[in-house]
This record gives sequence, C-alpha cells and structure tokens, in this order.
Amino acid sequence: MAVIVIPARKNSKRLKNKLLLPVKGKPLIQWTAENCLKVKKAIRVIVATDADEILDIFKNSEIEAVLTPSDLKSGSDRVAYIAKELKEDKIINVQGDEPLLDPEDIDKVIDNLEEADVTTLSYPIYEEDDYLNPNVVKVVADKNGYALYFSRSPIPFYRDLDFTQMLNSFENPVMKHIGVYGYRKEVLMDFAYKLKPSIYEEIEKLEQLRLLENGYRIKVIKAKKDSLGIDTEEDYQKFCRIVA
Repeated sequence: MAVIVIPARKNSKRLKNKLLLPVKGKPLIQWTAENCLKVKKAIRVIVATDADEILDIFKNSEIEAVLTPSDLKSGSDRVAYIAKELKEDKIINVQGDEPLLDPEDIDKVIDNLEEADVTTLSYPIYEEDDYLNPNVVKVVADKNGYALYFSRSPIPFYRDLDFTQMLNSFENPVMKHIGVYGYRKEVLMDFAYKLKPSIYEEIEKLEQLRLLENGYRIKVIKAKKDSLGIDTEEDYQKFCRIVA
C-alpha cells in the first residue's frame, strides 16, 4: 500500500495564499486532501505544511497534517521530509492545488510503481494555446511509456505541419504533464538528499529532469481525465464554477 503526501506551502507567487482560498465554505487544500481519501490503494493521507493556518484545518480530521520546516526549497523536499519517517515503500506526491485529480488515476500511479522508479500522469493536449504555453509542461515518452524528456517548450516540435494537421496525422502526439508523482521510497530519498540539481532542471525549472539526467526511469501513464492546477485567479474562478 501507499501513502499520499500533499505538500502545502502557504505562500504562493502567482495567487496569494491560494491553498486557503474558500470554495463553498472549504479552503482549497481541504478539497484536494478529501479527494485523496477516495484513492483505494493509499492507506494514509498526510498534509505537509509550513503554516499553522493549514495545520488547523485538519484538526479532528482523518487526514493527518504535519508541520514541516519553512526553509524547505520545494514540494518534493517537503514530501521527502515526511517520507523518511514512514515505513511504507510507495510515496505519492499530490500537489495541494490539484483538487480535481481522478482518484482512479492516482491508483494507476500506485499500481505502476511495480515496474518503474517513479510514475506520473499525462493527458493529451488539444488546444494550440496550451501547446505553446510555457506554463503547460509537455512530456515525450518512449514506446513503452517511459519519459524521454519534459519541457516547457512545444515538444515534439512539428517542422512540416501546423498544430491542427499534427492532431489529424498522429494519435495523441502532444501530452501535457500532470504533476502527481509516485516514488519508491529509496528513489525519493536519493532525489532529495543525494542528487544535486541538474543542468536541464536548472534551465527548464523542472525538477523531474534531475531524475532523468541521473538514469532513473519515469513511467508516464495516460490519465482518464484532465486535471486543473490552481495557479491563477482565473483557475480559481474556474474551479469555483465547476464546484457550483
């Protein structure tokens, strides 16, 4: 079985205190955590936060919340801080601003850890604006579903076709990366405490490239449903409309 750890840093650059924003009377982080309770193959859900306000949300809840140091650099570091004390071997990192992940897709992330170092999700891109948007991370995988590269650039780049022609010529040629990760515990410990940030990670600002550059295999699983990460006011309003 697996443990889901949700890194929940209070401060965010593009949308202030977004995890505390109310949606039908509940803060955003609570929507994400309660959704994770629906994952059948996870035995615990732990929120790893640097803020007492987030800690207080989960008092008297079946969802655990743990206060972590405020100087941890990334969500993955926050997950690793919790994971090093866990006995379970499968650790799932679900971002606190991903309330619409399909629990069945998270179960697939857990299942596929039997054959990979790390697992993650993707979903086809159908809009050219998303293909060109550097905030939408793209992933290219090999014929067995293992990641070749992640990028903020439009990959694969089609030299001779426009975007519409590309979609009509190939099956799911462009895939959006959905940022949920399944780790085998020893790989997460290596990532957080042994591996130094890598050159492509620093260039793209995508920490999963650290794993690829060091030879770890990342299995990319096609999600049943797309997800909505809450990064901007527009995203937040869209989620409010979906819930309503």
